[in-house]
Amino acid sequence: MSAVISWKLRCHCSIYPVWGGPTEASPRWFGETKHKADEGERRMGTLISGSADIFADLKRQIVSGNFSENERLPSERVLGKRYGVARGTVRSALRRLEEMGLIERRAGSGTYVRLPEERQQPSIIERTRPLELVDARFAVEPQMCRLAVLHATEAEFHALRALLEAMEHDEQDIERFATLDENFHLALARCSHNPMIIWIVEQFHKVRSHTQWKRMRVLTLNPPMIRLYNQQHRDIVEAIVDRDAERAAQAMKTHLSTARNSLLSVTT
Repeated sequence: MSAVISWKLRCHCSIYPVWGGPTEASPRWFGETKHKADEGERRMGTLISGSADIFADLKRQIVSGNFSENERLPSERVLGKRYGVARGTVRSALRRLEEMGLIERRAGSGTYVRLPEERQQPSIIERTRPLELVDARFAVEPQMCRLAVLHATEAEFHALRALLEAMEHDEQDIERFATLDENFHLALARCSHNPMIIWIVEQFHKVRSHTQWKRMRVLTLNPPMIRLYNQQHRDIVEAIVDRDAERAAQAMKTHLSTARNSLLSVTT
């Protein structure tokens, strides 16, 4: 009799398991859920119930420095999974962050952090000092002239000569000369036919647009100095037109040395 009862109990348990699998009522399912929730809490902050909480949590993390400028946030799907909410709830929170200017949503790319102004670091363009700029130009522009010798066209020679004439015509106008000077060096960069060099020279010009450079311009530029620069510019162009790479590079080095010594004279 006891053997029959034991057999029935075994059959009953096998057909109707009380804790037999990861059902919604099983302790193991609750354990797994809690483990996943704890993992989400560690990765994304406190456990979340709605878009307002997600907004507050992400805002706190951005403002406190948990994210860096232009860092990409996880996708809506991933955030929804971590917070345990629907994507629409996440999207509502992100919309509020975007309205505050704390994130930027780029179509086809994702969502990126934008730090509050008080936490943003000055860019390299803003941090670069005039002498550092000239030293960087030493590393780029002589080789730029060598490449111009190899690749410049007759049309580009014509454009360079036109810029020379314009600069020589405006020796008394410092601001006008400064603008033409930038255009001249960018034209030289384009003669290299190297997209990276062109981009680098464009960054040089962005540095020259900052206040500290403008202050140096006032201190160092005058008609005699402009006249000297114009002669050096002409030496550079003539060497390039003659297809003499080393003479062109040396002419650029001489030009940059003059600019560097001029800066040193007012900063030391």
